Amino acid sequence: MKKLIKFPWLAGLLLCLFLIACVDKKQLPKEDVLLAHVPMPAKLDSAMRHSFDKETYKILKKLNAKNEKSFKVNKENYLQMIEQIPAGADRVAFSFVQFNKDKFPNQYQELAQFDGELYMLYYYMDKSGKNITGKAYAMLDVKQTIEIDEKDYEIMENDYINNIKPYIDKVVKGTQGNTLRVKMMKDELLAYKNRAMTKKNVKNFKITLAQWVNYESILSKTESSILRKKLKLYTDENVGQMTFITDCQKLEEGNVESLSGFDLNHFCPQDCP
Repeated sequence: MKKLIKFPWLAGLLLCLFLIACVDKKQLPKEDVLLAHVPMPAKLDSAMRHSFDKETYKILKKLNAKNEKSFKVNKENYLQMIEQIPAGADRVAFSFVQFNKDKFPNQYQELAQFDGELYMLYYYMDKSGKNITGKAYAMLDVKQTIEIDEKDYEIMENDYINNIKPYIDKVVKGTQGNTLRVKMMKDELLAYKNRAMTKKNVKNFKITLAQWVNYESILSKTESSILRKKLKLYTDENVGQMTFITDCQKLEEGNVESLSGFDLNHFCPQDCP
């Protein structure tokens, strides 16, 4: 009888030790918590895209029926954006802008297709928030990356602030309204690039606008733990703010699944240097 009594106790002890060992193995090293290694959980990815389509995108289409929600970036331009991160920059900022061609006669002619529309430009930012090249760059749906003078970039950003942002601010829960830009950290981009370089069937990348949602009812505890580096930056006030999700498209139809569904972004001004 004594053996029968001790056996359940011993089995329970061994089970506890096994679970502790498993938890220890799940402690991720620093590199593994980079967002570049963690695609958005499918339910969160879908919710962010759907929420944008249902709310912000409807407003954008009323402002300008030509407004798009997805943009393609050819492989060369996307990888070049990462490869050319200059010394001193630790992030790439993507700013929301509005391009109005009448303000730039005989300039940026390839951007004329986006006249009056929401668009994004990127620039290289240091830890203090400074644009360290004094330039911005357009790579969405263009053949070659276009260099934008900083003064012209400021005009385009102000047009977003004055002509678009006030209308989409109401979607955001917080009083700060919608974001001015999102930023990707250098280490995230380098890790994502290194993964992309191992694939031979990459055709281009696709940037799709989305918006942040309340994730608590969507994510499991395990998913929340894996994404803690990102989630700790956000509160309910961020719900509704624009971001974008990066997908990678194959030479043939479809996505490269292991490189798709990534939201590498942090909001700014909510999370600025």
